[in-house]
Amino acid sequence: MELRSETRVEQDAIIFVHVKSCIEKPELVGTSIQCIAKDFSRSGLKHNTELSLSPGSLVYISLSIENPFSSFLLLGEVRWDYEEDGKLMNGIKFLEGQYSELKRWVEAFDSIFEDETVGQSNLILDEKDESE
Repeated sequence: MELRSETRVEQDAIIFVHVKSCIEKPELVGTSIQCIAKDFSRSGLKHNTELSLSPGSLVYISLSIENPFSSFLLLGEVRWDYEEDGKLMNGIKFLEGQYSELKRWVEAFDSIFEDETVGQSNLILDEKDESE
């Protein structure tokens, strides 16, 4: 049963995940890693990762838009993790907070994904997916 109240847009895009807090693995705090986001909504995203981040961990997500160029820094909480097709996945719920540009993200969301119906968005895409 689907529990989400928002539609998700399936789109592979490069993001950077910066660990702000991780109770189970405090040694990861300050770590940054490039990941591939798999889907987006106004309130969160799903991404693959090489870091095992437990639910409750706080992260900053950096992502960029191509046209016109803009970037966003979003605070998020890891809500779930699981393995999918041999890759570790995290679900992130965006939060209000210091430095988080959540309001700007929500306001820009429709224009970022306006061409999604024809397979285009303004996100900086994973290079592997652009050639397919």
